[in-house]
Amino acid sequence: MDEHDEDRSPDQPETPRPRVGEGVRIIGAEEAAAALETGQAAGRRPEDEPKFGDVPPSPPSGPDVQVRFPLPESVDPAHLPRPPVAAAPPEAPPQAPPVGPRPPGTRAPGATADLPRGPAPELRHWTEPGTGEVPEVLAGAGGGAEGHGEEHGGGGRGPRWRDRHSDWQETDFEEAFVLGDEETRLGALDTSRGEESDLYRFDEPVVGGRASAGPVPSGPPGGEAGPPTPITTRPPHDQEADYGGGSSRNVRTAVVTGIAVGVLALLAFKLGPLVSLLVVIATIGLAAIEIFAVLRRAGYRPATLLGLTATVAVLIGAYTKGEAAIPLMVAMTLMFSLLWYFVGATRARPTINVAVTLLGFIWVGVLGSYAALLLNPTLHPHRRGVAFLFGAVLATVAYDVTSFFFGSQFGRRPLAPGISPNKTWEGLIAGMASAVFISVLIVGNVHPWSFKRGLALGLVVAVAAPLGDLCESMVKRDIGVKDMGSLLPGHGGLLDRFDAMLFVLPSVYYLVRLLKIG
Repeated sequence: MDEHDEDRSPDQPETPRPRVGEGVRIIGAEEAAAALETGQAAGRRPEDEPKFGDVPPSPPSGPDVQVRFPLPESVDPAHLPRPPVAAAPPEAPPQAPPVGPRPPGTRAPGATADLPRGPAPELRHWTEPGTGEVPEVLAGAGGGAEGHGEEHGGGGRGPRWRDRHSDWQETDFEEAFVLGDEETRLGALDTSRGEESDLYRFDEPVVGGRASAGPVPSGPPGGEAGPPTPITTRPPHDQEADYGGGSSRNVRTAVVTGIAVGVLALLAFKLGPLVSLLVVIATIGLAAIEIFAVLRRAGYRPATLLGLTATVAVLIGAYTKGEAAIPLMVAMTLMFSLLWYFVGATRARPTINVAVTLLGFIWVGVLGSYAALLLNPTLHPHRRGVAFLFGAVLATVAYDVTSFFFGSQFGRRPLAPGISPNKTWEGLIAGMASAVFISVLIVGNVHPWSFKRGLALGLVVAVAAPLGDLCESMVKRDIGVKDMGSLLPGHGGLLDRFDAMLFVLPSVYYLVRLLKIG
């Protein structure tokens, strides 16, 4: 007795074990009948049913098509032999309908869903040419093409064939609004943008009829990139601000502030080039702070610390090393700006923000560094640099003051209404004449200037000063601000009063180089 026999209880009957090699077992009649009744075995097939290995009957004889599709041009499809059409199977005899009422919502077996009655149209063979007839969709009980328009015009959802202009009336498309796009289009999809608009910009939410000018807060600090740099839009035309300055300023306050700044400048000129350089560094540095602050309020994220450091460095480098310091600082500022965003010092879009960082640095820092070049004692010894800078400042102030006075009092024809609505041709002409007059009358008597050199200075300032003024107004209008700052009461910011000077300084420097009076 093995271990399995020990586990079996004495009452459990012993099951016979199959012998090795047993695969077929002969059963008796009673056991076979029981297997047929329970479905465990199948009976003998009738003699008329097909069995495994039977060969199916051959298809009906007929001509064999000896051509292939597509037919060659030499073959006429109408004369091709065709196989005979097999007869349709006989129809089953109709069944008697069930006795008793039919449940609601059901149909009799074989009934169709209210389809039109009648003989089916004869179908043409696929080899025959088309007839050009328009298909007809019969979706209603009324049948014909004349009645389907009224049925589906009333809101039916069945298929409809439309081949006439009247089939496309608006009443047939009451639910077409779901396909419409009535939402506000943004970015490049905004068809109302002008040619100068930024196609990669999304408008700020409008609050109180004006576009928001505040920066969008950045995402949470972490490894993910910052949000796209938003750019504010301009206010509507009915809410235009004075972007270029004009008669809205407080004249008395502006005069007092101008006199105070003028006295400070004259005192610095009197004390020599080094003190004048300190005043230039303070002025240009504050103007750089203003431009970077305005850019940040507009939604950009420039590398402000890097831009301010580069601005001060280029001023000192121009004073001590000359012109060679300017291209060096431009190249270093560009490289460090790219690295600034590469290392994530400011998490924002690098391309646009590197561009605005260079804009602030080159516009204010590089152009302002020409004042340090004029004061450079190596290039212009014997205090000649102070005389050059004095002439540039005095001629520019003469243009600015005269153009404002004549433009506000006698101006009638706008100079550039799309950029600065308050600037006029009368103010421009008066300012240019004043710059030439002051340069000849006053600056021409300061050594090493002379009458002819003063005239040349006046002409240069008359051209460069208005361009610098208009360019600054263009930037302010694009950003959407009236003033760059509020440091100078009655004037706005330092950049609002020294915008023309930034274009005049490099022009005067190269004029001095051209006249060889350094």
